[in-house]
Amino acid sequence: MNQVKDYYKILELPTTATGQEIKRSFRRLAQQYHPDKNNGSHMAAAHFREIQEAYKILSNPTKREAYHYQRWYVRSTGKPFDSAPLTPAGILQQCRLLQQYVASMNMFHIRFDAVSGHIRELLTPDAIGILHEYNDKAVNHEIIQSILKAAQPLPKKFFLPIAALLVQLAANDATAKETIEQALLHKKQRHIWDNYKWVLMLVITALICWLMYRYGE
Repeated sequence: MNQVKDYYKILELPTTATGQEIKRSFRRLAQQYHPDKNNGSHMAAAHFREIQEAYKILSNPTKREAYHYQRWYVRSTGKPFDSAPLTPAGILQQCRLLQQYVASMNMFHIRFDAVSGHIRELLTPDAIGILHEYNDKAVNHEIIQSILKAAQPLPKKFFLPIAALLVQLAANDATAKETIEQALLHKKQRHIWDNYKWVLMLVITALICWLMYRYGE
């Protein structure tokens, strides 16, 4: 599900940029988006990391050449570049894509650890911080709903860390928190049922056998 990033767009450069132009653009943008100059903004921090990543690739001739092959392949397939930096709309889109992907899978073949891990990769501290900075409750609600749907097949063990991240995202939103609590309660009930259903079945089987013996005499 990973996409190739447009490092030239991140550094605001054409693909023909020289090494000196790459260095100058990096210095300018690094100064502009440095977290210390943006009051600890999560958006600035995320963009700053994208700038560093782009410079690390484009300033190295070998890595830059390998990246050009990746760019060519992406363009030849008609796929878009990964959008950067993070935005609420971009985060929501990734959540929806994951929800659709999980829904298309065979429930018996789902790797719970992989799905849980991918969800947690979407809800990074930067992503949650950016969503808080924008403070768009409608988008945040959609993200929470989409994540909960993607997490439906997960047992309690794999859902707990996701629930903790969703509670962080919900912050002071009582409605969102209640939705998360309901999902968590359902997971706990399912966990209890999965653990004790065999005991119940054995008890019922034993009772049926006893009744057959008792009244079959």
